[in-house]
Amino acid sequence: MIQGNNWVVHVGNNLDILPTLPDNSVDSIVTDPPYELGFLGKKWDNSGIAYNVELWKECLRVLKPGGHLLSFGGTRTWHRVAVAIEDAGFEVRDSIAWMYGSGFPKSLDVSKAIEGKITTGSSNKKDFKKLQGEQLERGDWGIAKQQFVHGQRDTNYDETAGETRLGKLDATTPEAKQWEGWGTALKPAFEPIVVARKPLIGTVAENVLTYGTGALNIDGSRIGTGTGEKKIVSYPDIRGDNYQQGKESYADRETVEREVTDKGRWPANVILDEYSAELLDEQSGVSKSTPNQGGQNKTKRTAMGGGEMYSAPSNHNDSGGASRFFYVAKASKRDRNEGLEELEPQRHSDREKDDGVGGDNPRNRTNQARQNFHPTVKPTELMKYLIKLVTPPNGTVLDPFTGSGSTGKAAILEGFRFIGIEMTEDYIPIIEGRLRHAELKSEEGLF
Repeated sequence: MIQGNNWVVHVGNNLDILPTLPDNSVDSIVTDPPYELGFLGKKWDNSGIAYNVELWKECLRVLKPGGHLLSFGGTRTWHRVAVAIEDAGFEVRDSIAWMYGSGFPKSLDVSKAIEGKITTGSSNKKDFKKLQGEQLERGDWGIAKQQFVHGQRDTNYDETAGETRLGKLDATTPEAKQWEGWGTALKPAFEPIVVARKPLIGTVAENVLTYGTGALNIDGSRIGTGTGEKKIVSYPDIRGDNYQQGKESYADRETVEREVTDKGRWPANVILDEYSAELLDEQSGVSKSTPNQGGQNKTKRTAMGGGEMYSAPSNHNDSGGASRFFYVAKASKRDRNEGLEELEPQRHSDREKDDGVGGDNPRNRTNQARQNFHPTVKPTELMKYLIKLVTPPNGTVLDPFTGSGSTGKAAILEGFRFIGIEMTEDYIPIIEGRLRHAELKSEEGLF
């Protein structure tokens, strides 16, 4: 076990450690379990732990009534994680899509597979690679397209084939040429996050007053800082008295005025990274939001059932691309290895064993030697936003799949207490370095 002033990380199996934690003792759970895809043949990503209902039952037990659970998942398997969480007794309330523009397509080029099958008479990957080598020796290859990977140009990347190699090998047989341009996978561009809540004790108001949990921190998670400007806004009168009920549509009703404050936009269930935000803005162009200050908003919509309704007036006064409607989680280049300067850089593929967590994260495309060699590190800004959304002031955050400590680092920087569990001892120095560094930054007010 390692610990600091307001955090502790237990070393061991979460199914052994979770039962030792008291009932109703944590305020939120934010975690990134294995995606159960058999990543690189590793047993830790094919154990079924993310689908284990008993694990999530223990999470339910230690979470306070009304407490929220956020769990990442892979696009192919997150539904099974959600079902296990629901079967454990949680209420699945929503899902959040974390969208990014730098995913790496892991697709089989069908024409190349057919070429290898016909030419070698085998579908074995080793025989196919031997064929590729022979073609390369003959110079039978095209020029690879260029792609930016982690901000650097990868001249070996072939976007059509979705693979990195020395060049684009040409299909030579008629059968292979017929299937040029066909693959087996889409480019990954988002990861889903399950949003679940432990059942309330009574009403939301009663639960919040008793336990401090049960609600989302909307104002603390709004998109943009807002101007703080106060405005008088007119709304259609939607009272149900006889006079107003006689009106055929909202457009015929009188208006009521109230003072509103521009606090920023309501948080959405979509989160962007900087690259996807830039792409979205390129597509949307610049638009302007103008607050309505004296008349009814005439934006007409069709209500369910065929009636007419009018949208509520906006109290925002800004302009820009469409990304301003969503939170943009900015990634820092220093984030991954902060606090680990004394550790020796390693490649995760060079280690003798790798029983850690994280799963087949499609953002994991490099195998560089790093102090933090965990293959699927989440950005701290993303984790800070998620934790702040679901954790009450002075609350305690639990992560039963701590990995490299991203949840803990974010929790400490946001002023929360943190409890982690990690079974891979090789990750403990990474976790400790990152959390102690975050603790120091928090104490000095440098974040």
